[in-house]
Amino acid sequence: MPIAAFILCSCLTFAAIAAGVRGAWAEEALRAEHAAPRAQCFSTTQTRERIEAHKLSDPFECMRAAAREHQGEALGARLCHIDELFIYEISLLRPDGRILRVLFDAATGKPHSGHRDR
Repeated sequence: MPIAAFILCSCLTFAAIAAGVRGAWAEEALRAEHAAPRAQCFSTTQTRERIEAHKLSDPFECMRAAAREHQGEALGARLCHIDELFIYEISLLRPDGRILRVLFDAATGKPHSGHRDR
């Protein structure tokens, strides 16, 4: 009889672990569903295509404006699609050596609320 008890106990332990893992997966899926929208950023070729197709503003003008506004040197820009908006993420080198990431609305060419220090 001890082997039967061991098998029963093992099966119950396995079932409990499986239920816990399944619950954790469900919780993770729920969190991902309600998380902030993810950015989809584009390659240089894809960026050119989207600028033309959607009549987006010139990224170099946005880079110059960002450099003037934040007294930094523009290092580069990339186009991302975030929450139905096209956004330029512009990297600036500040005089203190820190990198500043500034967001511009690619449709209007105006600064977008929010920037990230690094």
